[in-house]
Amino acid sequence: MTTFGYTQNRFNGTIKDTIYISFDSVMPTMKKAFASRRNIARFDYNQTKVHTGTYFIDEKVRPNPQMLDTGYKFAYLELIPFVQALSGFRSSMALVRDSTFLNTIKPIDHTFFETTDYIKVCKTFEAEDSHEQDVIIFIIDKDEIKDGKIVLREVFFKRPVKE
Repeated sequence: MTTFGYTQNRFNGTIKDTIYISFDSVMPTMKKAFASRRNIARFDYNQTKVHTGTYFIDEKVRPNPQMLDTGYKFAYLELIPFVQALSGFRSSMALVRDSTFLNTIKPIDHTFFETTDYIKVCKTFEAEDSHEQDVIIFIIDKDEIKDGKIVLREVFFKRPVKE
């Protein structure tokens, strides 16, 4: 069942809500930054590339176009298996679905961030009594919708610091 961009998924033996965010970099309150690098050969014999990225979503248009200080951050990271084994962290998921999947969910978009109070936005993604992320979050980037397919990119939330 989906309501307000939520569905339930099992994750590490527990049931967590899933939130889908529709991301459109044409919007002035949405920006993204990506990086790609080749791994060091002694740690990765296959010489794979690692992709990382951050999606920034702000409450309103500001003079700081990068939104590094003011925007909500949603980051994804691909780690090589060696680093995953050492660190205990896992890579973000990237799932490909048919575009008809969009008919089964209600993703939130820029208007949610622009019209919702700061604390309510944060608590949408965090546990009630901490700053720990308590949901699974997938970004649906409009730039990645091609040939009837969409990419659901798992991201991790970080709130901006408010003064």
